[in-house]
Amino acid sequence: MCCRCSNKAKRWWSLGLSALICLVAIALGIAWPLIVSSEIKKQFVLQPGTEIYDSWLAPPVDTHLELYLWNWTNAEEDYTVAGYKPRLEQLGPYTFREIHERSNVSWNDDEFSVTYYQKRIWHYEPQLSKGDLENDIVVTINPILLTIGFTLKDNPFLLGFIDLIINSNIEEMEISPLYKVTASEILFEGYDDKLLTNLLDVVANNPGIADQVDLPPFDRFGWFYGRNESELYDGNFTIGTGVDALDNLGMMRLWNGLDRTPYYRDECGRVVGSSGELWPPYQEPERPNVTVFSSDICSAMTLEFDGAFSLHGVDGFKWKGNDRPFDNGHNYAETSCQCTAAEEECPVLAPGTMDVSSCKLGAPATVSYPHYYLAHPSYRDAVEGMTPSKADHEFMMALEPTTGIPLGGQSSATGQPGRKAVRTDHIRRNPKCDAPGALVQANCTAHGGARE
Repeated sequence: MCCRCSNKAKRWWSLGLSALICLVAIALGIAWPLIVSSEIKKQFVLQPGTEIYDSWLAPPVDTHLELYLWNWTNAEEDYTVAGYKPRLEQLGPYTFREIHERSNVSWNDDEFSVTYYQKRIWHYEPQLSKGDLENDIVVTINPILLTIGFTLKDNPFLLGFIDLIINSNIEEMEISPLYKVTASEILFEGYDDKLLTNLLDVVANNPGIADQVDLPPFDRFGWFYGRNESELYDGNFTIGTGVDALDNLGMMRLWNGLDRTPYYRDECGRVVGSSGELWPPYQEPERPNVTVFSSDICSAMTLEFDGAFSLHGVDGFKWKGNDRPFDNGHNYAETSCQCTAAEEECPVLAPGTMDVSSCKLGAPATVSYPHYYLAHPSYRDAVEGMTPSKADHEFMMALEPTTGIPLGGQSSATGQPGRKAVRTDHIRRNPKCDAPGALVQANCTAHGGARE
């Protein structure tokens, strides 16, 4: 290039080229993060044509849902005597592959949001399960009897009428506070209940009674009965697309067309937080809490920052569920609105469980962490068989901070039929405790196998 130049000129050329290289390197060092940021902003908004849209519409990685059941092993004993404790045996896991699909997607461009329904599909995975889904026998509390009594608790005439129906058909109905069913029946298939069948017939044939009775809208009972492949069960979601601002990506705007639920007062009824599968990029480590809205409890859960997280060399941040989500106002004043009783009667429940009766179509029910993890000791003392463990029962979620992509998570909850005061002879004979019924645990990691 400069072979005939003098040595002095060559030195100037070398110095100039070195300076140019340094300038280019500095420019790239400054511009590269901006280029990456610009590309992330293009791809990490929810709209057709972006990578995140395709993954959201039909996620390529499936979640494994692990279901456990509590088997009541001392049901033959007299549970009406003082000091009786249910002795519970955990069965499972019965593992299912969970697929998420979106349907009836509608774009609200003026509001930078999208409205959709969510379908969850479960396929049984026997090779990942422990036990026999079709043949394992489970003794559990009779939720139909509890639900009917709770639904009619303010109608003493109809409760007496129910007692009359039961007493007139006591042998045929086989009414008992405890039921013996298969694992498949109590989970997805549901089981026939003669009391419910008779009541539905009575209501159908007596229009006057129908106006006074609000029976559960199902003809069988199962913890997941009617949910598999249902587009409607989880409700209708409206979330931010992030087109206006990345902080709005995946953030809940409306659930079933409303910005608050009718089941809880004040802040506890607000539809807020992430939908759980989409998160804004650029998660900051100093962010102390994140909030996730759960249609399963008709409310939002706040998770606490828990430090760094790493998976296969990819670094991220982790948030966990502490004792706040199910506190009922005992230690966190802002959770007092979880109480569904009259304000002057609250709090009713000890910390550690949450009343979801209204959310679950009137069935008396509460939720907690598995094995009453982080709950008040009185819950564990009332039954035998609880072994809470941070490693097994902590609610956890991890995100890659730059993209907001979930790296992994474990969401765990136990549902238990709630025993609430009702005035029918047969329901009075129910065991005097709140015993867990089913434990739900969903495990997901970013390296899960892609769907075929």
